[in-house]
Amino acid sequence: MKPQSDGAGALAERLDLGALRLALRVAELGGVASAAREQGLLNATATAAIRRLEQQLGARLFMRSSRALRPTPEGEAFLQRCRSALVAVDEAAAELRAPLTQVRGLLRLGVPTDLGTQVLRPLLDEFMGLHPQLQLDLAIADRVADLAREPVDAAIRYGAAAPGQIARPLVPDNHAILVAAPAYLRRAGAPKRLEDLAAHEMIGLRIASRPAHRWTLLDAGQPVTLRARVRRSADSGLVTRQWAVEGWGIALKSRLDVAADLAAGHLVHVLPQVRSRPYPLVLALARGTHLSARMRALGEFLQFRLQSV
Repeated sequence: MKPQSDGAGALAERLDLGALRLALRVAELGGVASAAREQGLLNATATAAIRRLEQQLGARLFMRSSRALRPTPEGEAFLQRCRSALVAVDEAAAELRAPLTQVRGLLRLGVPTDLGTQVLRPLLDEFMGLHPQLQLDLAIADRVADLAREPVDAAIRYGAAAPGQIARPLVPDNHAILVAAPAYLRRAGAPKRLEDLAAHEMIGLRIASRPAHRWTLLDAGQPVTLRARVRRSADSGLVTRQWAVEGWGIALKSRLDVAADLAAGHLVHVLPQVRSRPYPLVLALARGTHLSARMRALGEFLQFRLQSV
């Protein structure tokens, strides 16, 4: 398929935003029929719009089969970038129609499993109560969200900003600590120094390429790398905390994740002189993202409310 000879600027001016939105829904739903029905179009009309868009671009966006349409690799990359651009257009149009201080629209947010379910979800419910015109879509996972590729506008996560992201600190002085259930410590004995952990069962969190058994800690301020004797590991911070509460071993957990369990006596702080390196909680956005009124308001609200956790 040969591209038309217009320059990139002229091509962008002629592209039909409606056809782009239709192509995005076709990619998400896996076929023209569902996307056409959703937008009140005939199948033939929707198919023709997709073909005109491909002709304008000079590239095939979809691989066609008798069962479904799947984006080509080039089409998938193009549509991902268009999705972000159209979100920005929609946000700009909404803010043009409403006061800049009005918090409204859809907030698509990625959050960690443990902090997200027990700490952030109630706070987000409170935030939505303050802003009745706000909608919330949560993506709950402990892996680091790729904000350029995934359907989220921002992510609340631990650690520094990933490449291509900017981060607003929410709790900059957070760190991870060693915790265990009282029942486990009665059974196995409480460690008195870091070397004692070699005789204990440890609970590890596995994220991406980071091994569950390799822990980088500060012992009285001095850096040390511990090869933990991990018997249970998971890619979910929620599961690792539950295992610790149930008495299956010692876990390294964010202070924010275990604050309620420590206060209730479900967990005990083990080796208080040992902690992780700084483990800040941040609100991460893709670099170049328009900072909407709802995102500004969310950052300010969480920064204030998390001070008391």
